[in-house]
Amino acid sequence: MKKIISIVLSLVMVFSIGTVAFGTSAAAESNVSASQIVDMSKINIPTDKAQLEQTGKRILWNVVQALVDTIVKTLEQVIPTVQFPQKADFAFENFYPGMDEFLTEPAANAVWSIGYGSASLQTGNELDGNHMVAGSLSLDKSATAIHDDQRVRAIAMNDGSGRGTVVYAVLDAFGLSSGDVQGIRATLADYAKANNIVGINLGVLHQHSCVDTFGMNGNIFKMVFLNPVISFCNNFLGKDYKTINGQNEEFMANLYKKTGNAIKDAVSSMKTGKLYYSELDIGEYIHDKRTPIVIDPYIHMFRFVPADGSRETYICNSAIHCVGNGAAGTEVTGDYPYYMEQVINQKADANFMLIQGAELAITSEYDAIEDKLTDDMTRYDRLKVFGTALGEEVVNSNAPEKEVKPILNYKAMTYFVPVNNTLLSFLGSMGALTNNCVATDSIQFGIEVATEIGYLELGDDLAIAIVPGELEPTIAYGGSFDKTTSWRGTDFNYPTFREVVGSDKELLVFGLSNDQIGYILADNDYRSMFLENEEIVSTGSVAGSKTAEAFIALIDSIK
Repeated sequence: MKKIISIVLSLVMVFSIGTVAFGTSAAAESNVSASQIVDMSKINIPTDKAQLEQTGKRILWNVVQALVDTIVKTLEQVIPTVQFPQKADFAFENFYPGMDEFLTEPAANAVWSIGYGSASLQTGNELDGNHMVAGSLSLDKSATAIHDDQRVRAIAMNDGSGRGTVVYAVLDAFGLSSGDVQGIRATLADYAKANNIVGINLGVLHQHSCVDTFGMNGNIFKMVFLNPVISFCNNFLGKDYKTINGQNEEFMANLYKKTGNAIKDAVSSMKTGKLYYSELDIGEYIHDKRTPIVIDPYIHMFRFVPADGSRETYICNSAIHCVGNGAAGTEVTGDYPYYMEQVINQKADANFMLIQGAELAITSEYDAIEDKLTDDMTRYDRLKVFGTALGEEVVNSNAPEKEVKPILNYKAMTYFVPVNNTLLSFLGSMGALTNNCVATDSIQFGIEVATEIGYLELGDDLAIAIVPGELEPTIAYGGSFDKTTSWRGTDFNYPTFREVVGSDKELLVFGLSNDQIGYILADNDYRSMFLENEEIVSTGSVAGSKTAEAFIALIDSIK
């Protein structure tokens, strides 16, 4: 993803040449300065050589970051950009707040009812030159090969209490913004009302090798140079032209339809039965690329056994990036989850669904399958072996299971995340992003992302945070840097999600759900995008605190 910086900044410099005459006044209006990036009062006084070097490095790169921010904000003042609605005028549409009542014990005669649906998202036209592959910005990311399928998988769950059904669908996709989440929900509005559906959740597995559904991975030249012309026509000539991004309209229309059908199939196929939970330790398959090293080493597995003896459904939750075929390629693959499914379908005769966890910089560790790899294997060959191995772990698991009581509690709330990542703000202003963004009068945060967070309880001791991005595991589980070791020299003064839900419950994280706001980092360790990959695709330095505050408020509204 660091290619994003070199490509976009090169284009930024081209624009800068043409805006020198406006630089002084526009820079003054941008209100971005080094003092906003580097708060000297919060930097610890170094006491040894290592701390001195770290402090010097921090100051240097933060100053460079501030200078780049000033250039980018200057351009936003000069170039015609997308006009976002004012925050005060924005209304969340097709939002499902969930249940009013939370149960602590099963209702009388309660029993689980769960259904499953799945469909291919591919149309057969993916190689026509007009379908971009997600994963990284480029001048041309049009798909050149199809290795396997890109699917949607859905489950519908009901605990028999009469409080409604909750649906969860997961797509093979890099991201799905809140705009498209609400669009899909809109197509299901009448169906949901008729079938007492109180929650429709849409997540992605975050494959960097699927057809772009998020929009960011289009032709960067067209987005940066042509979208300002389109915005000018829209803003000043009263037109309503669509800006250019990486989405293919035909593919997205098919995605809406197929996702809706999979959800309807899941609801219509609900059967009564028992639900079991187990934890498979797969820590040897997981690698965390970013300090502090905090991982959830488990596949959290829910196994639904229908009372009529029909096919079981395996719902798995773990945190491993789907980037086995690289981020910059143009070959389409569902990555390792596709091959997990092949094993589970064939050897367990079971339906399969995977939900991403708090993955941040967590990726696959191939040392665990070294004996199955050869030097002549391609990256695609290797991810097949990796996915097959994980599938084998699931079907051969002897981890102890416990029955989950038929209790389904669900609630969600909306919140706003300010954007002070100037690169992402610039891309959004150019029309490259499809999130619901709003304009504010804030000097530091001119744009905010309107998003949502959810909370799910299964049984009496399993709590699930439903998060709209790639959550830093420390925010959920603990282990954050403190003021002596963090990039910004401060503490992250928020309780962990685990602490918020209480010690009587085990915490799971369903990430990249109902929006894709990027990496959600602890504020105190938000670093320079010139040093880290995660900061490039993050809303900025307050995503962690705003998400923590929203989750705390959500849980407080329940208790």
